[in-house]
Amino acid sequence: MRALFDILAEVLDAQAGRGELLVATLEAEASEFVRLNHARVRQAGRLERAVARLRLVDGDRQASCSVTLPGLAAGRDAVAAAIADTVLALRAAVADSEPDPLLDVNQAPVVSDDDVPDAPFDRAAFVDAVAQAAGDSDLVGFCAAGPVARGFCSSSGSRQWYRRSSVAFDWSIHLPDDAGTRRAVKASWSGSALDTAAIAAAITRSRADASVLARPVRRLSPGDYRVLLAPRALGDLLEMFGWGGFSARSHRTGQSPLGRLARGEVSMSPMLSVVEDLDAGFAPAFQSDGYPRPRRVPLIAGGRLVDTLVSPRTAREFGLVSNAAADHESPESMRVAPGTLRADEALARLGTGVSVSNLWYLNWSDRAAGRVTGMTRFASLWVEDGEPVGPIEAMRFDDVVHRILGESLEALGDTPLRMPSTDTWDSRATGGLEAPSALVSALRFAL
Repeated sequence: MRALFDILAEVLDAQAGRGELLVATLEAEASEFVRLNHARVRQAGRLERAVARLRLVDGDRQASCSVTLPGLAAGRDAVAAAIADTVLALRAAVADSEPDPLLDVNQAPVVSDDDVPDAPFDRAAFVDAVAQAAGDSDLVGFCAAGPVARGFCSSSGSRQWYRRSSVAFDWSIHLPDDAGTRRAVKASWSGSALDTAAIAAAITRSRADASVLARPVRRLSPGDYRVLLAPRALGDLLEMFGWGGFSARSHRTGQSPLGRLARGEVSMSPMLSVVEDLDAGFAPAFQSDGYPRPRRVPLIAGGRLVDTLVSPRTAREFGLVSNAAADHESPESMRVAPGTLRADEALARLGTGVSVSNLWYLNWSDRAAGRVTGMTRFASLWVEDGEPVGPIEAMRFDDVVHRILGESLEALGDTPLRMPSTDTWDSRATGGLEAPSALVSALRFAL
């Protein structure tokens, strides 16, 4: 992957004409995939892929195009030719493009190298560990492993590189179909390298959780309930803030769901602090316009919105100072500060209420008011006097985020969970978040 990046940079240097700026981002991966059903391999494979997204900038005009690069097995000349042909197409297209008054590409020769050595993935060891830990349970899962790389280079001398190797395993354990009602526990494990003992232990815990689902299902009436949000459930809720909550553009155009928080009309709990923190390692320290990103951007501190994510285009349009956010202005490496609630005390602190493992189908039901709706999913349990009683039927909640994470927030867990993005729609994604559990005194279930 690094060799392809070096070739890409060399060709841009050679191809740039007078007054032109050529820039490119590289998205590359060498991934192992394993899909399991009934804890046995259903599909396995390996993918090597590198896509270069090239842009030609000529004054206030630009044109862009993506090209899938041939592998090095095809030869260096074949890789260079594919890039050079794309540059020729861009040169023909840029003359017909409209001027872009917000165009802002970094022309400084920034050089950075954030490369962590690869950790080998032993597919056979992984499959054996899953099969032994799952036993005869119906485990359905998907594992993606291997290195993912991102790079930015330009004909002005910029060379910025990021590579991480990881293993991410998502699975669910399903109970036998009972009168058409499917019940399952969903869990995940991730790390920089394969750890079969840790994966086996996590599967064992999820099998124990699944045993509670075999008990009679309880249907709850609409109303407010004490709720313990698992880290994944809190993460699901916080990911909604990426839909304009921290976007400077959304705030400036009156479309942010955290607009009331920004104006000081409401506040969240002083326990809540959220930071965009690149030291978490989820995302590269540069964006597609070539600007280096600050290591930390505090977003919420002590329950108050203290900063937003500002892309170069937004900064130019509204006269702001950019902090090199991506165009979508959503967090890519979000960290939530932990609290003091220990995991072994959480159910006792909950007392009687609902333990929620995941939230699903989230959306803003009233964006201006910060009202969010969604469904409980998987192992959401009714708890009495600190002891799980049994599963609940899926419930829809509809509540205001300022209330959920404000007056209703009683405690945050002391151990955050790392949750890298498992998106593989177009390629293995970078990005992720760290979040602890959250004890909430009142979450409003609508039906």
